[in-house]
Amino acid sequence: MVVSFGGYVSVPVIISSFLKKIPSITHEQTLTNSLTTKINSLFVNKIALSFDNKQQKEKLPKDKIVITGNLLRQEIFHPQKNKIGDNIDILITAGNQGSHIINLLIKKNLPELKNYYIIHQTGKKDFSSFKQLTKTYPKYKVFDYLESKDMAYVLNKTNLIIGRSGANTCQEIVALNKKSILIPLKISQQNEQLLNALWVKEKNPKNTIIIEEKDLTEKNILEKIKKLITTKTKENSIKNTDNLKLLNLIHEIL
Repeated sequence: MVVSFGGYVSVPVIISSFLKKIPSITHEQTLTNSLTTKINSLFVNKIALSFDNKQQKEKLPKDKIVITGNLLRQEIFHPQKNKIGDNIDILITAGNQGSHIINLLIKKNLPELKNYYIIHQTGKKDFSSFKQLTKTYPKYKVFDYLESKDMAYVLNKTNLIIGRSGANTCQEIVALNKKSILIPLKISQQNEQLLNALWVKEKNPKNTIIIEEKDLTEKNILEKIKKLITTKTKENSIKNTDNLKLLNLIHEIL
């Protein structure tokens, strides 16, 4: 069988599998339907959606839709202790490449944040210059990239997450009931990152702050950090388990 996760190169593969009578699934991770998903939906056996979004479902073949959520990395539910440390106050991450805009604003605010234990994933481009700052701020730890098992541990131990609002990041924030300051990437397709952030806000309104890039300033982000980091969070009453819905769907079709 063929399972597609939305890349445009999957379209000829999905059409070919249809012509050769090979079963297939396309999975849409975001709250909007990409052009790839719209085309693939005509040829696949099932359409797996991460979100139960009425507007999104109305534009797809109803009899093919299955709400599966995203495949979350299993490490976040089974974190293994490492040398990074416990009681992390702030995690700053914007995906593997990092975000230069966010990095610079955090750098400017470090004197005000020096008493917080901060883990900052900068991406490779900014890593060297930001690594120098750790000599001045001993509670500030910088990484160019965090392996999945390390990120899983940090996500569980941190008090506040600051970063972009990609689909996987948002689903993990909700699954772990974490406080977050989300800064959607303004050039994302169909404004999907803003929609993802709004979904987190709906699920966890008291513990989620969204700052759009047009409103992103040194003063604004510092105010939001100080406001949210002191907010008390209730323990997550939901027992989280690995999300196997998509895998189950694959087995069902096979």
